[in-house]
This record gives sequence, C-alpha cells and structure tokens, in this order.
Amino acid sequence: MQKQSKQSNEQVNALADSEIKFRPISETYLKIHQYELFYRDNPMRSKEAVKSSALSEAISKYALIDYLQQQTITLSDEKRQLQLKILDEQITYDMQNPILKLYFEKMFQELEISKQDYIEEYLLVNKEHDILYRNMQDTGKGLVLDESGTSSYPAGDQDELYANKMGISFDYLEYLAESEFIHIEPSVTDLDLPFTVDSYLFEFAKNRDGEIILTSSDFNMMGLTDEQNSLIHEVREKYNLQELARYNFKLYEDALQQKAASGNENAPVADELLELFKVVERSIDMVLGEVVNYQFSEIPSYDVSKLRKHQNITLQLFEHEYYYRAENIPNKSYAYRIANEEVGAMYGLFNYLKQDFEIELDEAARINARVQLEKSLAEQLENPYFKKYMDDLLKTFDIPLSTYIDDYLLVMEEYKLLLQLMKEQNLGLDHNGRYNKGWIEARYRMAADFTWEDKFEKMWSMDDEEIVEPLEPQPNLSFSLPEYAQLGINKKGEYVFTYSFTLPIYLSDEQQILFDLLVKTFDLPVLSRYSITQYIDKLDQLKADETKKNQLHDILDIYKNTITE
Repeated sequence: MQKQSKQSNEQVNALADSEIKFRPISETYLKIHQYELFYRDNPMRSKEAVKSSALSEAISKYALIDYLQQQTITLSDEKRQLQLKILDEQITYDMQNPILKLYFEKMFQELEISKQDYIEEYLLVNKEHDILYRNMQDTGKGLVLDESGTSSYPAGDQDELYANKMGISFDYLEYLAESEFIHIEPSVTDLDLPFTVDSYLFEFAKNRDGEIILTSSDFNMMGLTDEQNSLIHEVREKYNLQELARYNFKLYEDALQQKAASGNENAPVADELLELFKVVERSIDMVLGEVVNYQFSEIPSYDVSKLRKHQNITLQLFEHEYYYRAENIPNKSYAYRIANEEVGAMYGLFNYLKQDFEIELDEAARINARVQLEKSLAEQLENPYFKKYMDDLLKTFDIPLSTYIDDYLLVMEEYKLLLQLMKEQNLGLDHNGRYNKGWIEARYRMAADFTWEDKFEKMWSMDDEEIVEPLEPQPNLSFSLPEYAQLGINKKGEYVFTYSFTLPIYLSDEQQILFDLLVKTFDLPVLSRYSITQYIDKLDQLKADETKKNQLHDILDIYKNTITE
C-alpha cells in the first residue's frame, strides 16, 4: 500500500471524507462486472473469486473517480458525450460478430439490462477511470507526495477511504477474499494423465467417481505446453475467436474436435487438449447463475456462545516451528502469516464440523492420537540436536512438554484426522470432494475476532532483517557459485548470501550429489534454521573427498550465517 506524507495525507483525507458529490458504486456496474469476469475472463475463476474481485476492482475504479471529483477534476460533458458515441459504435461493431452478439444478448436478458445500460453504467465508467488516471499521470493534478518524496496516486489509502464511505468494511472484503479458496488435496501419487501440462501450475486429484479433476477452482492457460498454446492460438485465428473463456469454451472444443479428427500432425495435441477440457468442465462451474447482490453488513459466522477458540500458545508455537523448521526458510513476517492462516483453517474446520454437523473427534481417537504423538516425540528427542531445540523452545515459551503436545501437536493431528473423516463420510463436500476452506476459515475469523486487519499491520512491520549489499568485487572462493548468488558481509563481519534462497539454488550439480549423500548417510531432517548445525557437524564425519567436503562446508557456513540471527 502506498503511504502519503503527513501533510499530503491530511489534505487528501479531508477531500476524500467530503460528502460533496459522492458517487457510489452502481449496482448495475457490479452485476455486469461479475458477469464479464465469470464468462469472458481468463483465467476462468470460481464464482467466489469473481464475487470478490468484482467488488474490489469496482472500489478501485470508483475510488479514483470520486477522489478526483472531490478536487473538481472530472470528465467534461463534451468528452463524456464523445466517449458515449465511441462506445456505442464499438459495441455495435462488436455485435456484428455472431458469437459476441449471442453473448451480449444473453447477458442483457439475464441481467435485465439494456445495451444503453451496459454502455453508460459499465463501459463508460471504465473509460472514465482510464482517461482520468492517464490525465492525472500526465499533468500531475491529483498526485501527492508519498513517504519517499515521489509524486503518486495513493491507491491503497483511497480504496480504503472509499470503501468506508460506501459502508464496506475491511472485514467484509476479507470475508469475500478468503471465501475464494475452494480446496481439495492434490493426489499424493502420480496420476496417469492423458495429457501433458506444467505440473507447477496444475495439480490434480480424483473425485468420488474416480474421475480426474483440478484441485484448484480455476483454469489458467499458463499451465499449457508450448505445443498446446500454439494450437489454441491457431484455432483462435482460424475461427476468429477471442481469448479462451467460458463463453466461447464450447467453440474451442468443437474446433479441437475437428483438428483431432483430421489426423494431421496436430491431432495428438488436439486429443490432449480435449481430454484436459473434459477435466476443466467437471472441475469448475461453467454457468454463473444469478449474480450476487452484495450485503455489506452480513458476514457469516459461527455461534459465538458455542465457539471453540484457539489458544494463543498454539499460534505462537506454530509461528515458531514454521520459522525454525520449515525447509523454505521463511522470513518472520511470512512465518507469522502462515501461522495465522493455518490456525484459522484448523479452528475453522473444528467449528464447522461441530456446529454444522455435530461432529468432533471422539475421546478414544484423541487419546490414541496423543499416545502416538508422545511415542514419536520421545524417539525424536533421542536426537541431541532436536532435544536442544526443544529445550530452548520450552524455555522460550515457559511451558511444559505436555503443553507442546496438547496445544500444538495434538491440534494438528486432530485437524488431519477430521479432514480424513470429512472425506470418508462425505461431510460438507461437493461432488468432486472439495470444500470451501476459505469460507470456513472466514466464518471462524469473524466469530473469534481473529481478523486480518491488525495482523497485516503487524506483518508489514516485522521484517527488519539486516540488508546486506553485495561486495564489489565478489571475493575469490575455493568453489564456484551461480552468478546470481552474490556475497556480502553482515554486521558480525561474516560472509552471507545477499538473498536467502533455499540451499540447492547455490549448489552445483557436483555439490548437490555430495549434499544428497550427506542427507542419506545420516538420515538428516530437512535443512532449516533448526537443523543447519547438525548438517555441518555430520559433514565432518562423512567419508568423501576432502576437497569437495571443504567446499560444501564453506557453503553451509555461509548459508548458516545467512539464515540465522
């Protein structure tokens, strides 16, 4: 969020708080924007995501228009009439395309609006925003000084002010944003997919009928291979189609069927895409139904009198454990964020199952889980490195080991067991085995007064880690590093990497082989802030080429300096 200087902030807030000519968001605009995002946007997102984005984007556009209007900066009547004429000509031209004509006529009918409504209350607002924003940037009128002394438009501040004037609370926007997340765990085993995709962007599972589905609630073409994207582009050009979206999905599908039937060199790629399209159709909603009428004061919650609320120590332990033991080496603010997300998700689920289905973990299962956790923890404590870590943790939080078990380990185990129970008994799941994780979490946050607003402020203030500039020239080392792996010196006078990536980023193929041997030989836990010392000590004991060991030792020493305080 851009922050204004104090003087400019006071000046602009006074203008933004004025009720002179306040221009509220049109309900028609919100209806149309939902419809357009759902049917014509790519990626194809869920209904929940569309509902959230439509309101957030409307706030941003109207906020700028209202902000400038308070300063008597508006679109003149002459320019407004000119734009209306241009937009009318554009939509008339677009409707000469039979595909778009059918889309627009269907939208007008379903939303009960006219072509003129679409132009005046939607297209013109978007155009007005774009013109005013461009003029503001060109002339400087309406820009203010931010904390760095740069003239800019304080979008985040003005969006917040405008939302408040509309009576839209931060909590409501948070509820919509969190409710986007429809969830199912990806398959832990490799599925026999009848197509090739980018596995980093697409993950899959099987529904109750054994059919493959996307684990996400949207479909993004960024996950397609180059060959698939090339064929989609070819189809688009040949059949005069616009970008792939829900409204023209069937047209692309029909064209791909013709390609597959042709038997030419593109037929195998067309077959792959058709199989993927089947997965998309069974994974995401293809019909919007009725658009949402926003109720800014109505936020679903749980019965507060029956609420099972988290203990603060659970949140603190989750944050601590994630910061010290996560393989991705999170910074403090990210560890804080993940802890808040996971605790919200866990206690959201506990209350969802208890209040909506009267389901909770029975006492026998709880006792059995605790026994297994105690046994596993006792085995881990035989490791002197882990024992020292745990001794330090218990001392830091001034708690007994039983609290660590009951308020942290057992909570996570209960969450895992209840997720499994949901799946086995089909509780609160759709046909594809998904549930709205975000909605469940949002309800808990409302009931427990565990909302994000204050947490975001804290999160932004947490990362005060030392900024280390790269040395010029870079020091000569006994081993090579990738070009992007720059070294600097911290306040202690130690070599550190200027960015704390995960370790494999810094290793050569040869060093990675030695590192993997180290892990396998001593059965080491994932490399983290907690375990880095164990890695260094065990490397000394490893039987391997001494020169290579010394090189890896130096890298581990630098890495330890980088990730530990």
